[in-house]
Amino acid sequence: MNFSEALKAMKMGSKVSREAWRGHLQCVYRVSDLFIVICSNGTELIKETFTTGDILAEDWWIVT
Repeated sequence: MNFSEALKAMKMGSKVSREAWRGHLQCVYRVSDLFIVICSNGTELIKETFTTGDILAEDWWIVT
């Protein structure tokens, strides 16, 4: 899925990730309109922006 679809999924409460992040970052989810949390090895880190590569990527998927 692309970033637009991933963002819609986050707005619906799903956690998403990118195939390129496997082994580094586990998931991303929306906490509020201002913050997106990135989970990494059980530790939550706040990240407010995505790279251009993240936004243009087509390898997003919903974490189950």
